[in-house]
Order: sequence, then C-alpha cells, then structure tokens
Amino acid sequence: MNVTSALNTGVLGLNRGLDGVQKVASDIAGAGKTDTPEEGTGNDINQSLADLTVEKNAVAASTKVVQSVDETLGTLIDIRA
Repeated sequence: MNVTSALNTGVLGLNRGLDGVQKVASDIAGAGKTDTPEEGTGNDINQSLADLTVEKNAVAASTKVVQSVDETLGTLIDIRA
C-alpha cells in the first residue's frame, strides 16, 4: 500500500465515521418516540449509544491512519532533503 492510498483510506474512514455519528445523533434525539416520521425514529436509545461508541472508535482509528501517513510523509521529506 502506498502513502497516497493510505491517506485516502484514512480520510474516507473519517468521512464515513462522521456521517455515522451524525446519523446516530439523530437517532438518539428521536429515541423513545413513536415510529411516525413526525415524532422521531422510534429507535432504542441503548442501541443508538452503542452505535455511537462504534462510530467514535472508527473515527479514532481513521485519525490514527491519517496521523501515521503524516508522520511517514514528514520522514520521507526529511530523508530526501
């Protein structure tokens, strides 16, 4: 895997994770309400909170990928300079 594809993978993971957090936040805001669109999602708040933890971990992992790519690129630039 080259550095560019690793960076793209990290950024894609960040975007997916942030989208997931936004969806879960919406689910939490509508949790416990009836299943009609006007009143909320009707989702279980415990499941939504568990999903939030999963999304948080996904964002953290993707952030570490981007940080590793940043460090690797910095090292490569220092070596070439």
